Amino acid sequence: MAMESTFQVRMDSELKARVETLYRDLGTSFAEAVRIFARQSLRDGGMPFRPTLKTWDEMTAQEIGAKLAKSESDICEGRLFSQEDVDARMKERLAHGSTTAI
Repeated sequence: MAMESTFQVRMDSELKARVETLYRDLGTSFAEAVRIFARQSLRDGGMPFRPTLKTWDEMTAQEIGAKLAKSESDICEGRLFSQEDVDARMKERLAHGSTTAI
């Protein structure tokens, strides 16, 4: 897929530096992470995660229980990958020039 469009976003310099370091440490780039996010958004038909303003400390026991139950369901249905699995998939896709969602 040709990359003929540019996307620019303004953000705090410290945030940008921290997130670039994070993705570099994960073996990819912030730009690639944004491309993956965009593809996964299309695949999911929305944001690929549930946005929330609450931290774990602010959640009720019922809300935490619901999150844990969802995690357990994902594990039981095979929707869980180890970091090694994700790294291997990313390396394979990058080696073949693919930018599709993992």
